[in-house]
Amino acid sequence: MAAILTEEEKARIRHHLGYLNVNPVTAIQLGFPRASQPQFLVESAMNNIPESAIGIIRKNVAILDNIEDRLVGALDRLTAQSLDEITMRPDEHDALEREYYRWATRLADDLGVPLNIYSERFRNAGGQASINVPMR
Repeated sequence: MAAILTEEEKARIRHHLGYLNVNPVTAIQLGFPRASQPQFLVESAMNNIPESAIGIIRKNVAILDNIEDRLVGALDRLTAQSLDEITMRPDEHDALEREYYRWATRLADDLGVPLNIYSERFRNAGGQASINVPMR
């Protein structure tokens, strides 16, 4: 049996995967849905999550919400390099963005859908092309 997500949970999933959060009526063009085929996959997946997996999906969404909140919270620290004896991490935003990408791909994998590569957040991030990761 499929678990039921609230509309707010669905909106958060769309947001974290980089898909549109608009009314379906405004997403119709010439009588056809404007949404891309991957967005239909996302909508279908959200309506077919087994009850045994709903906890995993909700956990991933909560982690993504937390990372996004930490990114916003880090905005206040952009102007400071150190505070008394505390030295700020210079790559905090980049590290949080890498973690966000990691968890968004986990959510996408759990749902069996692709990230929206046309979203600004994920553009050029397939394989993390826009993120510098040192190789050892």
